[in-house]
Amino acid sequence: MARPRVPAAKAETSGAALVNPERFKDRKVSKRTNPLGDPYIKMTSIQVEAWEELRAELPWLNSSHRPLVRLACKWMARMDDDEFGVSATQALSSILSKLGATPVDESKVNHGEDDDEDPSDKFFSRPH
Repeated sequence: MARPRVPAAKAETSGAALVNPERFKDRKVSKRTNPLGDPYIKMTSIQVEAWEELRAELPWLNSSHRPLVRLACKWMARMDDDEFGVSATQALSSILSKLGATPVDESKVNHGEDDDEDPSDKFFSRPH
């Protein structure tokens, strides 16, 4: 089975578009996306807390992600239930992976933070 396509926004954020520019050069990006926005009205207070956590931690989310974020919030709100078993864990993990919210996915995202330059980098980094 083929690997799923990486969305252009995630490729740009993660740096994948810089590493493989040919792969992403013809990707179309919808210009009609809006920010993630406010939680759904019928969400519980625990689900709303999860929504706000995801919105703060995953700045690349937009309005097209709303249904998946809502599902993630429903599963996150149930995590403390005694009946939150293996299949619920797998479902939440799958949703978070699709949103780019797993530790593996997070390591691929360039957050744009300017780290102080380590003086030892000039000795240990590879030349370009």
